[in-house]
Amino acid sequence: MRAERVLETGEGLSEPEILEILRLPDDRIPDLLDLAHRVRMKWCGPEVEVEGIVSLKTGGCPEDCHFCSQSGLFPSPVRAAWLDIPGLVDAAKQTAATGATEFCIVAAVRGPDERLMKQMREAVEAIRAAVDINVAASLGILTAEQVEDLKSMGIHRYNHNLETARSYFPNVVTTHTWDERWDTLRMIADSGMEVCCGGIVGMGESVEQRAEFA
Repeated sequence: MRAERVLETGEGLSEPEILEILRLPDDRIPDLLDLAHRVRMKWCGPEVEVEGIVSLKTGGCPEDCHFCSQSGLFPSPVRAAWLDIPGLVDAAKQTAATGATEFCIVAAVRGPDERLMKQMREAVEAIRAAVDINVAASLGILTAEQVEDLKSMGIHRYNHNLETARSYFPNVVTTHTWDERWDTLRMIADSGMEVCCGGIVGMGESVEQRAEFA
């Protein structure tokens, strides 16, 4: 009955229902995959969207996300580097040539400063003038003003992952909070831009916390 509800109405499952599914034996996985495929086909269809990403700023991030090699707080051999506007335009052209319809500019930062926002505006203008492709961004935690600035630039989609359950987040990141990430996502959604959000499973969280996150 619950599976039929998901398929026929698109209504999501409650946290207890998700936990029950997570605890199913492995021999039920084919049934779950079949249901997931049927839900996908009914509510999304067979189409697949291809998106390419490029790092505008790599490494040297001040945050301590324990899973990320780009944190400047860890001894990861990642050299902090910036990509210039011509480099971004060239990357967008290469992305479009593959048949992708979305080009995402990402930066290893807590959130964008004035310099980064200026470069984003210049980059988006140059890309839109040279390539027929949607432009997305992933620049960390935003203010309300920055959300409006990105929307005015023509940013189509914003990627910002919640990473894990709210109750487990302090075990993964200590330099900012889960709520700061959530607030950014709410502002993006309210602005009308598309939201791209995910997380990571297998960082030591419990099954209950996986259900909480889902």
